[in-house]
Amino acid sequence: MGSRGPLYIPPSEQGQPVIFHAGGSPNAHELAGRFANVVIGAAFTIEDARAQRNAFRESAKSFGRKPDEIKYIPGLMTTIAKDRRAALDRRIQLTEHQFPQRIGYLQQMLGIPLDPSDLDKPISKSLLENARLSRYDPRSANALKIAKEGWSLRDILAHGVIDYHPVIVGPGVEAADHMQSWFEAGAADGFWVSPDVNADGIDAFVNEVVPVLQERGLFHKEYEGNTLREHVGAPEQYGIDPRV
Repeated sequence: MGSRGPLYIPPSEQGQPVIFHAGGSPNAHELAGRFANVVIGAAFTIEDARAQRNAFRESAKSFGRKPDEIKYIPGLMTTIAKDRRAALDRRIQLTEHQFPQRIGYLQQMLGIPLDPSDLDKPISKSLLENARLSRYDPRSANALKIAKEGWSLRDILAHGVIDYHPVIVGPGVEAADHMQSWFEAGAADGFWVSPDVNADGIDAFVNEVVPVLQERGLFHKEYEGNTLREHVGAPEQYGIDPRV
């Protein structure tokens, strides 16, 4: 049954819903600059993330908003374990079924031929010296860096070099280092974290990464507010949005 008048319930403590936005086209910058409280980003380098964050902040200013009203959170994928080897073995177990397809894509990223039968061998130095990085894929430089460290082809893929966001494969301190460096460089206001398996990957992040960030004074120990709006620092907003 519909209602012809106001609902007999109090307004949400949150006020208007917090608006999350994803996308980086010119239209997306305009839309986010007008309305978004948080932008979910996809960036593989500090430089790219900083540029994206600044672009959204400038867009917010152009619409009469304070730049701090829009928070930029790039993605981060994690496999947290006691050491790199244990984390790689976990990712191999979880993602090895994708390796045949990903070998072909890695060939395109590096510009060198790769043999699927050589999964347990490092890529030869002669091949790596002839690598021609794809200018169309921002992940290529990191893939070459990992390959030059001497890992097997299987381990290179297990490092997540062809995943959708930067991947941390190792102990929690490595994830904390990544987050601190991006945050202090002005490349992130926070992070959209995607653990490998929610069943225990979230616990691993909470238990192994969050305490390190807290020790470094980068993450709160107690919430200062009661709502998501307060936690992301979005201004109060009730009623019809005057910008619509």
